[in-house]
Amino acid sequence: MKRSLTFKELSEENPNKLRKGELNSIENLSNEIFYEIFDYLDGLDICIAFSNLNYRFQQLLICSSFRYKINFDFSTKREKFLNNYKQIQHQIYSVSFIIPKTSMNELLISFQIDCSFNNLQSIRIDNIGKDKLISLLIHLSELPCLHSLNIQTTDSIEDLNYIYQLIFSLPKLKSNELSS
Repeated sequence: MKRSLTFKELSEENPNKLRKGELNSIENLSNEIFYEIFDYLDGLDICIAFSNLNYRFQQLLICSSFRYKINFDFSTKREKFLNNYKQIQHQIYSVSFIIPKTSMNELLISFQIDCSFNNLQSIRIDNIGKDKLISLLIHLSELPCLHSLNIQTTDSIEDLNYIYQLIFSLPKLKSNELSS
């Protein structure tokens, strides 16, 4: 359960903390406050911004129960993503790829979703070709928590039988949207 304190409530609750200056540094804020802030940010941005600050933040990001939501779009640098996702891949619960087809093909060559994404629950992918889609669906069967799948393919697919077989074989899938 999340609890929000206003500055007034905080000063009434413990005025000595404010007088001593204990709340004048970001380092003195509780982990719960950071989790609240992180809820409003993209997971990749959180990882990049906070991972190199100090040991406390590294531990907060890597060893915590915090889950990341990754949005990979036109503004995300491919190198930035590829250099940072591995340290948090076991904490990613949602990933969204909304990029052009050429970029998607390049990305999927160096990035594979496999069983190391053991908390991944939701995937959205736009502009994926048929061959890459089939390869991706084969790897998704290794995910123990995948509940939602939203895929938009750029190719016209005449025979959807094999693709539907792969989708329906996903063990925990509850929601699926496939657009061609």
